[in-house]
Amino acid sequence: MSGFRTDVDEIMVCRSRLAEIRERAADILTLAEDANPEWYIWGLVGAPFAAWYWTYADDTYEHLAMMGESLQDKVDALDCTVDNYKQTDQEIAQALASIRELLG
Repeated sequence: MSGFRTDVDEIMVCRSRLAEIRERAADILTLAEDANPEWYIWGLVGAPFAAWYWTYADDTYEHLAMMGESLQDKVDALDCTVDNYKQTDQEIAQALASIRELLG
């Protein structure tokens, strides 16, 4: 893999951005749940619509929660990636230092 380079700082920028998006998704979920009308708001005439509404609302909340979980998984994956790159760089630096001492 000649010419392959990575910039850990750029990966961390992406990780931070994904974390921000995850937080915004969580905030949207909270706002959506807070905006739900209470059961008595529907009244007798609106009761059939309430059942329909809650079915779709619950599905929406479930999908928003899944989006947040998925984004968190990506944030965690980028954390692991950065840790692995840093560890690999450190091991390579130690190996090169050992070679330098042997040639010395």
